[in-house]
Formats: sequence, C-alpha cells, structure tokens
Amino acid sequence: MKGMNVIELKRAVRGLGWPGLLGAAALLLAALLLLGGQRWVEQGARLRAEADGLKSQLRSQRAAGLLNGPSAPPATPQQWQQALPKAESRQQRLADLLEIALRMGLVSARTEHRLTVDAGAGLERLRISMPLTGGYAQLRAFIDAALRHDPALSLDALKLRRNNPNAPELEAELLWSLHARIDPRSAGGKS
Repeated sequence: MKGMNVIELKRAVRGLGWPGLLGAAALLLAALLLLGGQRWVEQGARLRAEADGLKSQLRSQRAAGLLNGPSAPPATPQQWQQALPKAESRQQRLADLLEIALRMGLVSARTEHRLTVDAGAGLERLRISMPLTGGYAQLRAFIDAALRHDPALSLDALKLRRNNPNAPELEAELLWSLHARIDPRSAGGKS
C-alpha cells in the first residue's frame, strides 16, 4: 500500500506541474506563518501585561515614597543640598560631560571653566563654557544625555548659529553649571 501512495503522489505532482507545486508551497508557507504569528501575538500580549504590571508597581512605589525620582524633589533646602554630589567628584563629572560630547560625535575646540565657592552655604559651582560644532540632532541628544547623566548639572545658556543656511552643522555655545556641596570647614576662604 505504501508503494501505491508514492506512485499516486508522483502522479498528482506531475499533474500539478510547476505552478501547482509553487501554489502548494505557498500554502504551506502561509500555514507556517499563521502558526508563528499566533505565537508572536501571544508573546506580545504577555509582554504588554508584564509592562502594565511593572508600571503599576512603579506607581505604587512612588505613591508610597519609596522612590525619590524627578516627581519627588527634596522637601527642604537642606535635603536638596545633601542630595548634591560632593565637590571631590568635580573632575570626574567634568570628564563625563566631555566624554558624552565626544561619544555624540561633537567637536569642541576648547572649554573654559570658572569655579565659585560659597563656603557659608557649603556650595560650589563650576561654570563651563563649551563651544561645539555638530548637527542639530547631535546637539539635542548630547544635552539630553548630559542632563540625564548628572542630576546636579544645569544648562544655563545655549546659543546656536549656522554660518550658511544650507550647512548641515551648527556652531553652539553652551554654558553649563556643575553644582556640588562642600564641607564649609574645609572650604576656608575660597570664593
């Protein structure tokens, strides 16, 4: 009986010809894609449910005060000051800022720095003047990445200039401030 099935199958294949074989292959492929698509739909629904659960958990934690994110700023000036990084991390924070610019493909000829210290308040501020050349999207991405990387960094001023209206690159002048806390006893008479 097996021999008859093979013979009958060969006759049926010859009867279909190339167009029939291609049609049968297309039907088989469509059936496989349909089965795979159902798994993708199920996986997508499972991932959406997991994401919804995580969002709900995050909202609950924020409401309970377990997270101190952007939605929950320090309540008092003392808490704000204690949340600032220590002054000793200034050089590393400055290096991080410059490295982010380099990773974004921005060119900087020079940067200028000016440190001011308020020993009585226990605060310091490093002002950084940073001229850059690059595309608009690069500059936006750099500013976003820098501000996300260092919560005690502020962008105080931004000037953009395009020498030629058709030029793809901009010249930008950014003025940053790195804020930090210092120990008033060790600050001495700096200003």
